[in-house]
Amino acid sequence: MFTASLMERAISVLRSNDTGFFTKPGPNQYPHQWNWDSALIALGLSHFDLPRAQLEIRSLLSGQWQDGMLPHVVYHHTTSDYFPPASFWQIENSPHAPDNPTSGITQPPLLATVIRRMHSRLPMPDFVQEVYPALLDWHRWLHTARNADGSGLVGIIHPWESGTDDSPRWLDLLAAIQPENIPEFRRGDTRYVPAIERPHRAEYERFIHLIDVFRKLNYAPAELLAHSPFLVQDVLFNAILFRADEDLRALAASLGQPTAEIDGWLSKMRLNFDARFWNGTNGLYYDYDLRAGEPIQVNTAATFLPLFAGLATTKQLQRLVEEHLLNPREYAASGEVRHWVTTTARAEPTWESRRYWRGPVWIIMNWFLIEGLQRYAYNKLAEIIRQDTLGLIEAAGFREYYDARDGSGCGSENFSWTAALALELSDRSMEENES
Repeated sequence: MFTASLMERAISVLRSNDTGFFTKPGPNQYPHQWNWDSALIALGLSHFDLPRAQLEIRSLLSGQWQDGMLPHVVYHHTTSDYFPPASFWQIENSPHAPDNPTSGITQPPLLATVIRRMHSRLPMPDFVQEVYPALLDWHRWLHTARNADGSGLVGIIHPWESGTDDSPRWLDLLAAIQPENIPEFRRGDTRYVPAIERPHRAEYERFIHLIDVFRKLNYAPAELLAHSPFLVQDVLFNAILFRADEDLRALAASLGQPTAEIDGWLSKMRLNFDARFWNGTNGLYYDYDLRAGEPIQVNTAATFLPLFAGLATTKQLQRLVEEHLLNPREYAASGEVRHWVTTTARAEPTWESRRYWRGPVWIIMNWFLIEGLQRYAYNKLAEIIRQDTLGLIEAAGFREYYDARDGSGCGSENFSWTAALALELSDRSMEENES
């Protein structure tokens, strides 16, 4: 169904966004190096240029902080019109900041999962040996600096750390924040993308206010946990971390490294995951607002991430699939919505077909879901979503996200992780996980 031309075009996108040292997520909208973008970009690059994939990872790790934090953006002294620029973060106020300019927050930890997959495809023990200490330091930082309540579940302090910036699950929390004396700023994100496809100004003002809070606290982890107005245990982030801990453990074992510390993280997360996130009444996983001490009862595609992590029981899986994923009022491709999978359930009043994380199809979320369904041997459904995902890319190109109604592209053009995941989804046979 999918032509060699699509794969050639995917490679061309990755090559065209390559700066020689890192790959831009998009040619204009995203001119620096983003954390989870680069992990997926490396995965895509590994299909045709393993040394370049390894360089992508080394470039990302060059921004690691001395305490282990891996930031969500590394600027690499690249000039651009992107906001916020490196100087806005004022990371030099932290004793842990690296020499390279970076942001002061992190992003979902996909890197260990990607490296394990690359290693399983094309064994690279020397490279794994090289990067393993940095991966371990990052995971250790997450399990200590962000273990807000001792549960082993990680807290995030900014919607950008979730990777799903203006998701409806954050809207009430952001509305409760009343920023004063917001630093002067001029958005750059609506220069290249229509405003209707980007966060509203009210949310963006709070994004900037939170950065101002963090820089005044000098990015001290204990101070951030104590004083960040936004403190959430995110289902998506914690599910990705659990899966990454599993993959980090496998890498450690392959190197003959001890695994007891990682085993402890996994055990504690598994023990507390359901009690914190699962809602048995609604059959959904909900994020948890640590400041308010209550679940965030908004139905988004993040609810499916425990499948990616293997944390759902058979009963939970069945409820997620039968009551929600296949529900034409929520996620199933049906009626005016022709494509899988909207990032927010259509029954949510905040659903919007083209606005960033409010409803459009994101290829990364489809990939998480496909991986999760395969893990539980729902291979036919995984294949339906895989075919639809590749069909979207074939028809509309390598866009940042897509309108689920007609498949038209939104956000950045020539988006790197869409190209990378097109290669991954085309290469990985649905038959490999047949049971």
